[in-house]
Amino acid sequence: MPHVVFMGAGRLGSALAMMVKTSGAKAAMWDVVPGVVKKQKPLEVIVPQADVLFLCVNSWHIRSAAAMLAPYLHQKTIIVSPSKGIEANTCMTVDALLADAFPKGQPIALLSGPMLAHELAEGGFGAAVVATKKSKDFTTIAALFKKSRLRLEYAQDLRAVALAGVLKNTYALMLGIADALDVGQNAKGYLASAAAEELARVIRTLHITGDAFHALFGPAGLGDLIATGFSAQSTNVSLGRDLVAGNAITRMSEGFASLPPLMELLGKHTAHFPILSAVANVALKKKDAKKVFGALLQ
Repeated sequence: MPHVVFMGAGRLGSALAMMVKTSGAKAAMWDVVPGVVKKQKPLEVIVPQADVLFLCVNSWHIRSAAAMLAPYLHQKTIIVSPSKGIEANTCMTVDALLADAFPKGQPIALLSGPMLAHELAEGGFGAAVVATKKSKDFTTIAALFKKSRLRLEYAQDLRAVALAGVLKNTYALMLGIADALDVGQNAKGYLASAAAEELARVIRTLHITGDAFHALFGPAGLGDLIATGFSAQSTNVSLGRDLVAGNAITRMSEGFASLPPLMELLGKHTAHFPILSAVANVALKKKDAKKVFGALLQ
């Protein structure tokens, strides 16, 4: 079995590491916060041995993490990222960000789908798309989870899967706002269905081709939106509630961080996406959520 390294020992990284160990793979963990990983070995010891490296950090930490890893990284090590975001100053989605931050030709893969960490940690079911250019890399990654309850599908369209994850987070933020406003389950059902329709129009507007339909309406898009948007454990949902309550934002979410570059990517077309615009009005322009969502539901 391959050697596996997990950079980032948060909830998802820890849950994935636990699942990988059931396959018999040798797994090591590392975290930038001292003491999080017991008996942590230095990066220069564990990274050169890695056949697969799970980069379990938020998208805004990918560049700094890549800089730390680069001196010790083997050119054939597969970098797997479950992050779903857009870099603020470049508007790069995670697929482009990884390709830009790591050495040219480094194998990369995206892991995206309904994978609520607390359920995975308890041995529950999960599903994800593994987006990577080479099918043999998918085979390597899938073998790590063969004894777990994580169902994996293969996709080659990294750009579509990356954008599906971004949109999922943004619309989950919307559902958190709706939940805090107590609009009712009927309204949330309507907003979720309207969000799915907007997903497709965003993809067309940004000229995403390839297997975009499956990315949007498969595990990486709609599947993850349903799991995340209706979960009390979701950071995006919790942040949406904080926005309505006027609480200080103490924990950033990928959905919130991705909003400004996403709206920049859409440019003059933002008016054609009323739900995204409503979220931006509440989260970025600090407009009254009750009025904004009241108008949206008229």
